[in-house]
Amino acid sequence: MYVSPYVTRMGHLSIRDLQRISGEAIAALPGPTAIKSGDRTIGLLVPLKRPDLERLAATLARAEALAEGRDVAADDDALSGFGEVEPTNWTREAVEALRRERP
Repeated sequence: MYVSPYVTRMGHLSIRDLQRISGEAIAALPGPTAIKSGDRTIGLLVPLKRPDLERLAATLARAEALAEGRDVAADDDALSGFGEVEPTNWTREAVEALRRERP
């Protein structure tokens, strides 16, 4: 399966361009775009894209299917040699429990 990268090679915008560009034009940019003042890059404009909820749901379903039958305790034990690490059990229930736990 090929996953296209989010960051794509883009030209740049000048400060003057940035003053004239609309929100719709920014949203239509294919990826991060350098903001330049003369020859100096002074910033990076990253358009925020709406997530494809169907694609996200399909990815979560695929991850859950791949995780079936996994020994979560063995995974966590294998990672324990690296010190404190994030848990590997990211089921929906685990994520909801974490959200309730953290302010």
